[in-house]
Amino acid sequence: MIKKALSATCAAVALAGLAACSNPTGKSWAITYEVTSDQQTTATGVTYGESGNRYEDKVAPHQLTGPLGLPWKQDVVVSAGQEASVTATPSTAATLRCRILLDKTKELAKASAPGPGKPVTCKRTTDS
Repeated sequence: MIKKALSATCAAVALAGLAACSNPTGKSWAITYEVTSDQQTTATGVTYGESGNRYEDKVAPHQLTGPLGLPWKQDVVVSAGQEASVTATPSTAATLRCRILLDKTKELAKASAPGPGKPVTCKRTTDS
């Protein structure tokens, strides 16, 4: 009787653990976000997405407030099939650029701000 109860308890714990994993394979991407400018300036803020761990399908936003020195880089993990994104706002009338890199080398996205003093945003949904 005790063996049956223990087996049932272990099975329930194992199933609960799997239910908490929304990405049980752990497939994810090594992402690098970059923000740059041709001018000497800082960013008043940067917002970027990151998965809490490789087994979750969620991407949580992180917001940094400045002044933040440029160039700015951040390495993160983003679960497969989720959106990688970075947005930065300049502290002056400078024009910012951003890039999203895979494995620090392959460019997945790039953008320039629509004008001086305007925020720049790069986005890319990772492959599943």
